[in-house]
Amino acid sequence: MWHRRTLLAAAASAAGLGGCAGSPASTTTEGPTGTPAPPPRGARYAFTHLQSGGNRVVGGAGAVDDARPVDLGVDGRPAWVLAFRGPGATSYWTVVTAAERATTHRVGDGTSETVATHGRVSTPPLAYAADGAFGVVDAPTDCAAHTHPVVVDGGVLYVATNGDIVVRRDGTPTRLDADAPTDGRLVRVADGRYALYGGRTTRYAHGALGDTVEGSRLLLIDAVDGRIEAAVTLDAPTVFEGLSPLVADLDGDGDDEIVTTVADSADGARIRVYDAEGTELATGPVYGPGWRHQLCVAPFGPDGRPELAVVRKPHVDRTVEFYRLDDGLSVTATHEGYASHTYGSRNVDGGLAADLDGDGRPELLVPTADRRTLAAVRRTGRDAERAWTLPLGGELRTNVAGVALDDGRLAVGAGTADGVRVWQG
Repeated sequence: MWHRRTLLAAAASAAGLGGCAGSPASTTTEGPTGTPAPPPRGARYAFTHLQSGGNRVVGGAGAVDDARPVDLGVDGRPAWVLAFRGPGATSYWTVVTAAERATTHRVGDGTSETVATHGRVSTPPLAYAADGAFGVVDAPTDCAAHTHPVVVDGGVLYVATNGDIVVRRDGTPTRLDADAPTDGRLVRVADGRYALYGGRTTRYAHGALGDTVEGSRLLLIDAVDGRIEAAVTLDAPTVFEGLSPLVADLDGDGDDEIVTTVADSADGARIRVYDAEGTELATGPVYGPGWRHQLCVAPFGPDGRPELAVVRKPHVDRTVEFYRLDDGLSVTATHEGYASHTYGSRNVDGGLAADLDGDGRPELLVPTADRRTLAAVRRTGRDAERAWTLPLGGELRTNVAGVALDDGRLAVGAGTADGVRVWQG
């Protein structure tokens, strides 16, 4: 069922946010279920992966490197953080604890206050703001345990407990046979189009992301017509190792690409890029067994060209890589000393890109190897460097979140076992 858990409203002015193609799968429609309505039309949503396409990039610019941090008082150990913009130089932060209890906090003028208490919520969380209030979307009762629905025109789209994709409108579900991993997360490709990993398999038992189940198919879903319009199927023993693809314009031509991580037990993981119709464009280099954590696409290049930021083997090598898509997919720069993920965790949102120091160029903000500091990694002429750091005051336990503010600046935040720290440029 859906619930709107907004027990205490914020001010009304705070409502703003910052292979080959296969044939479609079979479709069946079930009768009405009486599912309550989703959040109000016009609500704005905050994802742990920041953008609906999974690209962890924040707009705006600001001197976050010089900002005095604000610590939020949270009852319990933080597990997830989501950010919204408020009026002027304020931001709002919804914090979900390990006990799945959520609160929303206002940050402004160097202080914080709790403005909403939401009770117990579904995780991973999807938060929203509407009509001056904040809430956390609760998943339908048949939604898989380690994902959340996305709101589409007239209803919701989600992965069901049995791996089906469900398009639910007016209480009536249309089910698509996808056999998706139950922790798969849907990302937006274009209006009404979404991407998801399906065809679950245990043929690659790495287990880095919470279990040994991965996807063997990249699915492109038409949520308007309720169908799987294309599917890219990997041959054994390769899998898609990740919870979701990443959608962004990697080559700078104005059209988005779909970035994936493919892996097998012999060669480990490598980056593979498809166009928005599922045609393979390029595959990156292989450096042996281990995972690659794709984070974000931004104009990192010294020439302003877009590049993909990845952490190669965040549990072993702990090396940031920057990729460029030209005639092929190549690594342009690396820098060692970063752990964007902890082995076995389903939290894959451990980094973001933004112009964090107001110099007109984006930095990659990512945890250092000990996960007690956030470091800004900047591309240089021929390589990359650590530009500056933000101390967390403890070991990182949440995703890294951020939001562009109404006044053009930005804020970033992350949580440790003791609380959440926010830097507002």
